[in-house]
Amino acid sequence: MFLRWDARSVEDRLKYTLDLGLNTVRLEGHIEPDEFFDLADRYGVLTLPGWECCDKWEGQVNGDETGEKWTSADYPVAKDSMAAEAARLRDHPSVISFLIGSDFAPDATIEKNYLDALEAADWPNPVIPAASAKSSPQLGKSGMKMTGPYDWVPPDYWYAKREGGATGFNSETSAGPDIPTLDTLRRMMSPSELETLWRNPSAKQYHRSPSATFGDLKLFDNALIGRYGKPTGLTDYVRKAGLARYEAVRAQFEAYARNFSDASRPATGVVHWMLNSGWTSLHWQLFDRFSDQGGAYYGAKKANEPLHIQYSYDSRSVVVVNSEHTAATGLTARVSLYTPDGTRKFDKSVTGLRVPGDGGKATALTVPADVSGVSGAYLVKLQLIDGAGKEVSRNVYWLSTEKDVLDWDNTDWYYTPTTSYADLTGLDDMAEAPVAATATTTSGPDSTATTTVTLRNTGSGRTPALLVDAHLVNGSDKPVLPVRWSDNEVSLWPGESVTLTATYRTADLGGSAPSVRISGWNTATRTVPAAAKAR
Repeated sequence: MFLRWDARSVEDRLKYTLDLGLNTVRLEGHIEPDEFFDLADRYGVLTLPGWECCDKWEGQVNGDETGEKWTSADYPVAKDSMAAEAARLRDHPSVISFLIGSDFAPDATIEKNYLDALEAADWPNPVIPAASAKSSPQLGKSGMKMTGPYDWVPPDYWYAKREGGATGFNSETSAGPDIPTLDTLRRMMSPSELETLWRNPSAKQYHRSPSATFGDLKLFDNALIGRYGKPTGLTDYVRKAGLARYEAVRAQFEAYARNFSDASRPATGVVHWMLNSGWTSLHWQLFDRFSDQGGAYYGAKKANEPLHIQYSYDSRSVVVVNSEHTAATGLTARVSLYTPDGTRKFDKSVTGLRVPGDGGKATALTVPADVSGVSGAYLVKLQLIDGAGKEVSRNVYWLSTEKDVLDWDNTDWYYTPTTSYADLTGLDDMAEAPVAATATTTSGPDSTATTTVTLRNTGSGRTPALLVDAHLVNGSDKPVLPVRWSDNEVSLWPGESVTLTATYRTADLGGSAPSVRISGWNTATRTVPAAAKAR
């Protein structure tokens, strides 16, 4: 059932991949059918197919790890399998390599069999011996690393050029748990399971993993409590988990993007473990089984925007990264620092910035380490403005004067311990920020529709509305999925407004009129109609 081919679902996931700003999907074993690669070709999504870890594919070379040892009959089967995959994949422009190993590289005999089969098939692309740093006798070093982490680490982790941090090509890594939206949780878990989810960090979670290492949410939940404060209920738990996932995923991609152009030990690539899950899950996904999106999705989408202003957790530098082909010139970077009540404590602009293209970067300024009147949690708003005065990138961070402290000496394969947490509990003291919303809907091509919503912080004071989320819903208040928003989970200061668009299939409304449900960290939940726009 879970392996049944569904072309529309796969196409939706590839569209999400592009919407996230990603350019490549790694396929570890269970290589998709031909139709998948036809779609990847069409949409311009690159692929890294290869053999799988932890089973018979690596059983002969992985020592005591999971996987059966090979018999003499297995060698020709493996070689024929390689020949078959090479023949069907070689003409797809989306396929840029083949990994003949994952966690382990093949030995000399197996490697020769694979390479002979690839050569006989006129394989045109690079062959990589492993997704880890393992070497093989003929191909040598892989040029990749597989150093984790796979469970929670703080945002600071990714900026260090060690372990899983932003140097080299990390073939699979993430900060682990991903708590889905409240809508999805209520679809996938019983009331008693939901109660356990927010109350008991040590509880075994069926929707995580049967393994002892990843069976519970203890690392994630302890960090959530230590950094944001103890949840008061399920809604508060999901609310705090959303912020935690946004900052974690954003930092992973931003660190690798910042270090890409470094002259010494650059970051050459990163694959988020994972893109999505094949079933309802509490970890390793940027969007969930039902295609709903939360903090992880929008943190990645923000980090991967083509021209992007970002904050460095390690050096406090504000950097502009340009992934477009041409240089960007005449830019202004503005940095503003606020206490949670919206009092501005620092404000500085740098003009005349030029940022090289193709992953180039420019450092605008450094945020001061100490700002008078700031203690505990605070907010940093970054704005990038072009020569015409248009805001082309905007990024908001919640930080603390008390930092996360990593215990690097006790790093394990799946995480690095944190001995002291950043204090973000002051965010809970933010006053409610009123956000007005108006929405309209227009019909589009190919039986699609676009809903446009304008959000405005109408508060008369100073308090910003932090991470305001817009969810498209049907007449039963159920999410309309899949959907692609131009932006989401946005932060607005009093008087500020933003217009967002959502594109989706009209049929997914189920015959009802669309509405937009608005919620946020300190914004009350409300739903506004999105009636068809008069022609």
